[in-house]
Amino acid sequence: MKRASEAKGKTPRFRRRASSRLCHFSLKHKLIAIIMLTCVASLVLAGAVSIAWEWTDLRRTMVHDLAAHAEVLADNCRAAIAFRDPADAGACLRTVGTVPSITAACVYTREGELFATYVRQGTAPVLPPPQAMPGGYRFDWESLILTRPVLLNGEPIGTVCLRGNLDPLYLRLRRSVIVIVGIVLLSSVAAYLISSRLQRIISVPILRLADVARLVSEKKEYTVRVESTGNDEVGLLIQAFNEMLGQIQRRDVALVEANEQLEERVSERTAELQRTNERLTHEITARRQTDSALAAANEQLAETVQHMRRSNKELQDFAYVAAHDLKAPLRGIGTLADWIASDYADKFDEAGLQQLGLLKRRVTRLSELINGILHYSEIGRVANRRETVDLGKLVPETIALLDPPAHIQVVIQGELPAIVSEKVRLGQVFHNLIDNAIKFMDKPQGRVEIGCTDQGGAWQFGVTDNGPGIEERHFEKIFQMFQTLAPRDQRESTGIGLPIVKKIVELFGGRIWVESKPGLGSTFFFTLPKQEAGAEREVLVTEGASLN
Repeated sequence: MKRASEAKGKTPRFRRRASSRLCHFSLKHKLIAIIMLTCVASLVLAGAVSIAWEWTDLRRTMVHDLAAHAEVLADNCRAAIAFRDPADAGACLRTVGTVPSITAACVYTREGELFATYVRQGTAPVLPPPQAMPGGYRFDWESLILTRPVLLNGEPIGTVCLRGNLDPLYLRLRRSVIVIVGIVLLSSVAAYLISSRLQRIISVPILRLADVARLVSEKKEYTVRVESTGNDEVGLLIQAFNEMLGQIQRRDVALVEANEQLEERVSERTAELQRTNERLTHEITARRQTDSALAAANEQLAETVQHMRRSNKELQDFAYVAAHDLKAPLRGIGTLADWIASDYADKFDEAGLQQLGLLKRRVTRLSELINGILHYSEIGRVANRRETVDLGKLVPETIALLDPPAHIQVVIQGELPAIVSEKVRLGQVFHNLIDNAIKFMDKPQGRVEIGCTDQGGAWQFGVTDNGPGIEERHFEKIFQMFQTLAPRDQRESTGIGLPIVKKIVELFGGRIWVESKPGLGSTFFFTLPKQEAGAEREVLVTEGASLN
């Protein structure tokens, strides 16, 4: 127990020493060491498996060969055992003398008595009786002993026993070990030479980056740049380092251009997908109106469905690419801006600090825009369970979550009904409408009113504010993607909140519109069809979602 505990204690110490020594190596030697350890370990493991397999195959082959000789001897000695003729049996056994690997052979009677024997000159093996070998053969360190019964009319009348020498097997095994060891050594040398060359691909750019970082740290020289070598992780690290040393204004311009290009691409892609969906809808309508055979109509419908799946899949993939692939660099830019603001706050003048603040606000707005795109793309694709939603509780919770300023009063007119709908989507509708009313309020005493009227087959809701109002020519524009009335430099807005509200309301089977007069305020109306209580477990499935 004491030795075992000492061995366990030594192993962590050895690992710590090895790790400590490896940490002090240069990057070049670390890469070479890792590659060499991996290659040598793989080659040794492959060699060990190969040797084990060859040894097993050699043993199996030797058993097969001795079994074949034993079967021949059993057939040849059948008559000699039946007529009790040891001389004839001995003559049959001597025929195995032509096989160098067989050192002895003997025949036992059914009673286990030695009937005839053959021993190669220069050997003196001791053969066990056949009762000691129930399995038919047995290996020891020097030989293989194998037995086979001698049958006459299906009855055993004796046993043939052979002993084979394992020296040829050991000789072949030694040769294989030598060959594999040579291969491992040569491969290790080749791996070392190749890794010594290839490690420069990784180490040289990193060492250059370390030299420039040391120069910047020591001499405060921010005009130097590291030469970029590629687009891999090291290249991206070098590019990020170079961008960090650039001017704030240049980064802001690049960000604005990237934002405009992104909005343009999103608008173009959205318009293209809308045109594609409209074209496919017309094709489906035309095909359904034809009087052609049912089989041809079904085939055309299947083709159309396939096209719509691809279109919706492209829209989904694009939304997730725009959301997920762009979030990581935005987070990196925001973190970098925070670092710069924290580390170099005393080195910027007032204009520089304003530009840095503008950069952070633009990054936040672009992140919100991407989140809005993701939410917009999820509407109608994700099926949620309908339930009874008490708006008398949901709307106050939403107002409390928004936490309106003290000068803005949010009032609920009358009682709000309980309807069967999706709670999360319905919360998004009220959240966006009330948030817009609060965000764009320009009066010193703002007021927002939420009300509801029963229209028979539907509920009509209204969100009224006394804000700046909207001109009639903008009534349709505000429900379009990325459309805002105030310049983005004056008010941060993504222009996607109202499109999300419109999509949700239309998904529920209602409609939304606005009534407003400039300077007096606006009222956003939307309707929701009434649902029976038994529809709580139904799932909203739109045509686009069912085809996705």
